[in-house]
Formats: sequence, structure tokens, C-alpha cells
Amino acid sequence: MTEYQRLAIALVCTLIWLLWVAVLIARHRREIHSARRQQQSHAAGAVLVAYASQSGTAAALARQSAEYLRQSQAVTVLPLSQVSAQTLQTASRALFVVSTYGEGEAPDNGQRFARTYLNGAGGEVTALDLSHLSYSVVALGDSTYARFCAFGQLLFDGMARLGARALEPLHKIDSASGDASRTASAISAWFGPSPTAKSNRLSKPTIWWRLAERTLLNPGSPGAPLFELTLRAVNDWPKWRAGDVFVLQPRHERNVVANWLAQHRLDASEWIAVDGRGQTLQAWLRDRVLPTAEFDREKLLRGDFSEFPLLPAREYSVASSGEEKALKLIVRQQFNAGGDLGLGSGWLTEYCETGELFAGSLRENSNCHTSDHSRPLLLIGAGSGLAGLRAQLAERAGQSNAGAVWLVFGERCPDTDRPLTRELDTWLRQGSLSRCDRVFSRGDETQHRYVQEFLAAQGEELCLFVSRGADIYVCGNRTGMGEAVHRVLNQLLGEHLVEVLLESGRYRRDLY
Repeated sequence: MTEYQRLAIALVCTLIWLLWVAVLIARHRREIHSARRQQQSHAAGAVLVAYASQSGTAAALARQSAEYLRQSQAVTVLPLSQVSAQTLQTASRALFVVSTYGEGEAPDNGQRFARTYLNGAGGEVTALDLSHLSYSVVALGDSTYARFCAFGQLLFDGMARLGARALEPLHKIDSASGDASRTASAISAWFGPSPTAKSNRLSKPTIWWRLAERTLLNPGSPGAPLFELTLRAVNDWPKWRAGDVFVLQPRHERNVVANWLAQHRLDASEWIAVDGRGQTLQAWLRDRVLPTAEFDREKLLRGDFSEFPLLPAREYSVASSGEEKALKLIVRQQFNAGGDLGLGSGWLTEYCETGELFAGSLRENSNCHTSDHSRPLLLIGAGSGLAGLRAQLAERAGQSNAGAVWLVFGERCPDTDRPLTRELDTWLRQGSLSRCDRVFSRGDETQHRYVQEFLAAQGEELCLFVSRGADIYVCGNRTGMGEAVHRVLNQLLGEHLVEVLLESGRYRRDLY
């Protein structure tokens, strides 16, 4: 091939790439205009319930709040990315339910709203008068982070700067303390009680699960053990999609509770009834916080259990599709500063016996749902992030018109860290998986050691794959792999295109 031919091919590829970018941006703008027209058709005066959610918690709470409010008034529910100036000007009251992502940032579906209305970067901000709007903000966050509920605070202050009137102070929910149930009473105070609601409690239905199988995926690895767990529901079989979240109610190891009871001279076999369910004191305490300081022993014996809240929940990306009829998780063991196994990973990977029952629920995370399986899909992840990637592959394997799938996955050692090799090879043979690249941080030094390095080296192929209309799905650790992959995508695709992909749901991040 001559130099002239090579230049001609490069020029053609560049023109195709630019044309595709222009088409994608134009399509995204049409979708925004269409969403705004739909918003304008909503009844004036309806309560606006808007959410910004990364893992689905804020979205689920917003939908629950809307169901509560809808019993007495008209409600419009929208992700924050679809809230326009027209939406804000039409509503008279608004409830914002927002989480904080990373180090105080907006979730992916709240970034455009933050740029336009809260950070002073958009021209609409200066012209927008929201003096007619009364609002409340429920902010979800993790108090272990320095900027706890920072985006909720930014939204709360930003609405006030635009003239809106706050109905109540900012309501913060700490995910570590599990106090989300307080939100229903706050909604009642803000907007009035529902005439038909029997209870102010917003809760997820409890599902009882049985551990069917537990498999170590990386025997001999220098890293922490990685397990695949298969769970089966005991009551009605629930529905879920790839991208959804399993919320585990952890339990103590039996010996921990037995030793605590012996220390406080309490009868482990004493029969108690809580919420209409009878069980022994030892069984009940297994999923409760055990006080380390003095507590009111007589209050406990009288049946007052207020000093024993539930252990904090733990969340895991589902690793299977709903069609598989088995809920799979991929969990790496975690250890605290004292060397003890983590609360959730310890229960799932070590202490729970095969066949044992425990409680959990499923939370929809529509941000991570694949809307069109016919489009190509680039799956990127590392470590236990394989859970979200496997679920996407399993769901797509059942589709007749599925597009090509390229998997890029990082682990430690090529000799010991090859989880799900047989299953991935089967999907490759069947055509459900088109290409699979494994990257090892402790492999050959001449090879790329991390996922982000591999992607940078494959920049031309990555851009070509995305130009064919591919979705991008990233699952794994946020502070390591997730942020580094995001930087590489910005460098290869351009920041504006990455923003378009995020806002249109074509680039989805399931990071923890």
C-alpha cells in the first residue's frame, strides 16, 4: 500500500468519525427537545419530583415518594437531566431527591442540571426567576466522605439563589445509618398526608434468600479471595435486570452472638415476638447491632428492642440476568483495620452456610439498564466489577438480534486470576461475546498492566467501535479503575462527546 493510499484511508475514517459524532449530537439534541415538549404537556401546578441517582437509591426513593403524593395530587416524576427551565417555571412545588457521587459531585444524570443552573456556567441561570416555586431537597450521602451530601447542599442553595422558597431545611440521609425510612414523615410534613395511605413508611419488600452455591473463583491468587455466589428466593420469585442492585441485610456469625449473650448473662433460647414473628433471642440478634457499651438490660427483657437497630445494609451489583432464575453475585472478601472480615463480604463468603436463610431486597437501577441490545456494547471492568459485566452478557445472550460485545477486564495474575474462563469461552464460541481482552497488573512487564493503559493503546479501535453506535458500560472500583477509564475516554473521544454519551444513557457507570 502506498503512502497516498494510507493517507486517503485515514482521511476517510476521520470524515466518517466526524459525521458520526455530528449525528450523535444532533440526535441527542432532538431527544432533549422532545423531552422538553413532553414536560410542557404536564398539568400546570403538579408537584415535580426530580431525582439524580447513580446507583438507583435516589431514583427508587423518588418513585416511592411520588406514589405517596399521587394519592392526593398530581405528580410529575423526572430525572434531573430532563428538568428544563420550562419544567421549573410550570411547577409550583418541587421535591428533589438527589445523591452525591464521588467526592461531592453530581450523579451522571444530574451533571447537566448542575452546569446549567447551579454552577453559573449556563446562560439560562441569570434569566431564571423561580420566586413562584416552593421546594424541598432530600440529599442522600455517605457520612464517611468529607463532602457528605455536597451535591444536595449545592442544589438546595442553588434553588434559593434562583428565588425559590425552601419549605424545610435540607434533609440529609446517611446511607451508613439506614435512616431513609424517616423520609415519608418528612414528605407528609411538606406536602400534606395522603388521604389513603395507611402508613408513612416507605420500604422495600423483604425477600428471603437461601444460599445455593458458593465458588472460589481465584484459588492461589495473591489478592483477596473472589467468590461467585448463587442465591435462590424462598418466597415469590422476584424480577430484575442487568444493572440492578442486590441489597443485603448482613448477619453476625453465630459465635459472635452467642458470646455476646453469654457476656451479658442473657438466655439465648428465650422466645420473643417482634412485628408478629416469633423467634429466639439469639436468632433475632443475628442481624442487629450489638451494643459494645452498657445498655438497658431490663428494657430488652420487657420487649423494648429500640437499642438494637438493624445492621447497616450492604449493596452488590447483580451478576445474572432475570431469565437465569438464579441470583448470582461476585464478591471479593474485604477486611477492616483489625484484620476481621467485612460485614457483608464476611457473611456471604465465609459465615453463611449453604442452605441458610437471610434477608435481602432488589433495587432497580435504570441508569444501568441496556435499552437496545442490537447496538454494539463495550464492557469495561476489573476485579469484582465482573459482576455487572457478567449480568450484561447473560442478558444479551438471550437476545436474538444482539450486537457485537467487546469485553476488557482487569485482574492481578495471569496464572491465578481468570474468573469465569469456561463461561466466557462458551459465550465466545456462541458469538454472544465478540472479543475478550484480559489485562493483568502483575503480568508480563512488556504488556499493558491496567485496563486504562490497554484502552489508551487501543484508541483507534475503540473510537471505531464507538462510532458504530456502541454503548459503553463500566463496572468496578470508582477511585482506581473507574476514574482512570473516564479520563482515557475523555482523551480518546473528547469531553463533549463523553458528556453526550453520559446524558443519553449510552455511557453507563456502575462504580463503587
